Amino acid sequence: MESCLLKEVEKQEKIARQFGFYWEHFSQLIEQIQSECREIEEAWQKKDRGHLQEEIGDLMQATASLAVFCAFDPHETLLKATEKFQKRYNKLVELAIRDGHADLQHQSFEVLTDYWKKAKEDCLN
Repeated sequence: MESCLLKEVEKQEKIARQFGFYWEHFSQLIEQIQSECREIEEAWQKKDRGHLQEEIGDLMQATASLAVFCAFDPHETLLKATEKFQKRYNKLVELAIRDGHADLQHQSFEVLTDYWKKAKEDCLN
């Protein structure tokens, strides 16, 4: 089943191709994504929420285009990422409880980051 996100990205890619604008190389998309990240940072620094949202949307569009360029459905790719996040989060909670840190809300960012790294490693094995 084709996702709505995939349809929208493909529609925009088709329009762009009509004007001779399309991604020929993987590196072009990576540069575009890096450029969008820089623009997000600038909008964040200026505290311009409208511009920030616009730039985040541009980043989402660029990453969806990357997925399509690599022959992946962007919606399916995002679903896999959220499933991976949930699996790692569940492992983080398991590790924290095992160590007597069940109350995650009161743990420091550093402690949570350490647990995240351990959970990520455990999920890879």
